[in-house]
Amino acid sequence: MKKRLLALSIATTLLLAGCKGEPVEQMKESPVVTEPPEQQVEEVKRELHHLDADLASFHFVADWLSDKEVVFVEKKEGLYEVKRFNMITGAIDTIYEDPSIIIDVLIHPSKDFLLIHTSDNPLSATVKILSMEGSVEDEVVVESSELGIEWNDSDPSRILLTAFHEDWSFDLFLYDGHEDYLELVDLEDPFPKWFGKDLIASGHIEDHALDGGTIEIYDPATGNQRDLELADIVYFDTYRDNLLAVQVDEKEEAIYTWMETDGTIRHQWKMPAVSNYSEWVIPEMAWVSDDEMFMTSPEIGGLIDEMQSPMQLIQMKGTQQKVVADEVEAVKPRCSPSGNRCLTGFTSETLIHTETGEKETWLSFPEN
Repeated sequence: MKKRLLALSIATTLLLAGCKGEPVEQMKESPVVTEPPEQQVEEVKRELHHLDADLASFHFVADWLSDKEVVFVEKKEGLYEVKRFNMITGAIDTIYEDPSIIIDVLIHPSKDFLLIHTSDNPLSATVKILSMEGSVEDEVVVESSELGIEWNDSDPSRILLTAFHEDWSFDLFLYDGHEDYLELVDLEDPFPKWFGKDLIASGHIEDHALDGGTIEIYDPATGNQRDLELADIVYFDTYRDNLLAVQVDEKEEAIYTWMETDGTIRHQWKMPAVSNYSEWVIPEMAWVSDDEMFMTSPEIGGLIDEMQSPMQLIQMKGTQQKVVADEVEAVKPRCSPSGNRCLTGFTSETLIHTETGEKETWLSFPEN
């Protein structure tokens, strides 16, 4: 099964949205909290250890392993090393080493497993599932020139793998470690997302379209399909049993709909929308729980080339929206399991204490 890749807006939209959200009409108003009451703010531990890294060997920051540990990758003596850094003690431990290039490291929401994407061949990729002790629990090799990975948030043994070929056609595979099989999945969307443990959400959104499209819910066990009861969707994201769909109304405001696998709408709100002339540009979200996420956003919507307002870090927790910090980079934040700390910056070098908005540089590259 080969399909021609559509550069869908759900895959290429990366950053902006707007911060001063308001509830959709007919919905209960979402209180916007700009500063938490002082009595509710826990004292921030300010004496965190900072990591001085060698720019020549440092590869990238992966994500948080716990509220105090961050996983990063560096290359030393011909090996790519996956390490964890403890901000409280300053300790650095090596979890895993690989002679092949480590392209990406994902941390499962359970914090029990790592997914390592490696390659030493331009036409193939290897995906390994590791325990936190560094032992390889599972491994699959896929022929591809580029590989898209969607890891199941509820079941770490299930992975969607999109194998792109040199002509940008693609094959979509479902790998199930329980049964140790790799099967083709017949979906037109090269970037589907898990929706709960067993379902897959697939977008039907036209390339570079401002009008949006639909989302199909697919059950790979039965082959059953159904359309989500929302139209004109320009972006969507999922986390466990939650789906966040984004539409844009006639006033060019983005409508965010947060719903569950049974179709129940948990919350709905509006934000200013941003476009790049041909498509809507929506922020990537960092989910930390079934009830909390973070995103970056400017204050005012409009054309991306004309944006002048600095970006803000926004927290959505339940039905409350909070401006966490101003003047942050337009990148996806990486947030700790409790949501108390987030990393921003193009190398994730800036740490933000979300309860106070305080920033500090935890990662630096001193000159030799």
